[in-house]
Amino acid sequence: MTRAELDEALLRFGADLDRWPQKLAGSARQLLARDPAAAEILARFTRFEETVAAAIRPPPFGAAEIGRILAAVEMEEAGWRPTWRFWAASAGASLLSLAAGALVMLATLPGHADLDVALSVLGLVAGQGDLGGLL
Repeated sequence: MTRAELDEALLRFGADLDRWPQKLAGSARQLLARDPAAAEILARFTRFEETVAAAIRPPPFGAAEIGRILAAVEMEEAGWRPTWRFWAASAGASLLSLAAGALVMLATLPGHADLDVALSVLGLVAGQGDLGGLL
């Protein structure tokens, strides 16, 4: 094996001689034993592979971790569904609010008040009142 063949084999099979075909690995080992320049080529190529491996690091989390996170988010979103108790409590609160507003309106109206005052009070209870009519 020559240095040129060693270069080509390094590019093709990498710096780990155990991964090479047996015949080529044997020839490379013989060349490395007798030629210090070839040994230096192998050492440089090994450092190059280590540098590339260090530069190309896998992300801190992979597709499996992302899938678990998304599944947890979907479970959390799908975890709560309004039941009949929720709707009953909402309807009860709405009816209670309506009754309280009507009670406040009836309690604040004098017996013989004119229609403008009654409509102003009703507007205030509904949250859309105009204080200008009362002042």
